[in-house]
Amino acid sequence: MTGVADAGFSLLAEAISKLQAGGVEVFLSMGGWNYNCFPALYMRNSISGYGTHTPNYWKVDRYGGPQNCTADNQYCFVCEPQSEQTSLDLSFSVFPEPAKASTWQAATAYVEKWAAGTPAPEWHPEVLPGKPYTDKTSGLSSVVPGSGKFDELGRDPYRDLVSLAKELNCTGVDIDYEEFWHADTFKSVGQGGSASTGPWELHQTTYKLAAILKDVSDGIDATAPSMKLSTAAPAVGAPAVGAWGGKWWGGNLKGALLELNTRFPALLAKLIASSGVNVMTYDLSDNPEFHECPADQVCTLDKQVGFYMDTYTSAGIPANVGYELGTPAYPSPTHDKAHQLPLTVEALGLIATSVQPKATGGFFWEVFKSTADGQATATATAQAVCKAILPGSARCSGEFPSL
Repeated sequence: MTGVADAGFSLLAEAISKLQAGGVEVFLSMGGWNYNCFPALYMRNSISGYGTHTPNYWKVDRYGGPQNCTADNQYCFVCEPQSEQTSLDLSFSVFPEPAKASTWQAATAYVEKWAAGTPAPEWHPEVLPGKPYTDKTSGLSSVVPGSGKFDELGRDPYRDLVSLAKELNCTGVDIDYEEFWHADTFKSVGQGGSASTGPWELHQTTYKLAAILKDVSDGIDATAPSMKLSTAAPAVGAPAVGAWGGKWWGGNLKGALLELNTRFPALLAKLIASSGVNVMTYDLSDNPEFHECPADQVCTLDKQVGFYMDTYTSAGIPANVGYELGTPAYPSPTHDKAHQLPLTVEALGLIATSVQPKATGGFFWEVFKSTADGQATATATAQAVCKAILPGSARCSGEFPSL
């Protein structure tokens, strides 16, 4: 916060204190879509890496192909639409690998010890925010988004996250990991697959996520043992149901949480103990052209949410249902609005009665996001989730103030 002596620390601490006084647990989160998006590699290896008939290829096609996606147009505005007025310098970043920090070295050593199988973990500290990087897969050169100040100072940003959360008196910290570009850049060929057609494996991305969670977890143990740890998990993170499980065809983080739980169960145990696996069961589509529905007759929002939550249950991972208010970010509201699945009043009622009672909790994004006629409001969503989890509780009648 500019113009404030302590960059707004005191104001933030005061707000956190007020929330906690009202019975609200406050987590300091690291991540989110923009923090996870590397425009150049997301364009080249995720969106353009699987041919021209993919859900988001239209973003590249309108510029005439990937060869015309450059820094000048934010690589065809694949991370955010031009209307958001983002910048490559300030709006995006990646989860770094702080190789100079002994604490990160300890986390990677843990992953290497417990990876239990092939392939062996490979680390990529050369993907350093603020520095040039040439992708070996595509040959594309670009500047890695984000700030590399931590590297100049020899610090570990994951330990700094925990320290800041402690100083702000937060309940816990949250890791919102969505690096699709990493999975598509460092994938390996799956059993029976080929380099050109797949299926593939995203072991290296699971290893990176494990190292991040281990580093943060160790930081909590060392400085704030009572602090909780949570993570935002992809809807497709635990595909352990029937024929839908297993093979990954690129473009998302399918199976990452399932593999994490299989190889590094102690890390998931800490998240589960904190009721901290929040499944992003939103930004879903019912477009049959791209096989968006996970199974036959499973295309409505409530059925898809139920399907994905069942994969977590089958994998033995207790998790929270995710709700998105207002207009979804995907599919694009300007390109494919017809196949969007917004949280309507009807859909909320179906999810709250058929899915939510079987889950450990719920969360939603975001309180003050505007909603259109027929869409569920923040207050209605909070009350519905509360009543499913805490039936009869007086606090379920609470309302959010208007801005």
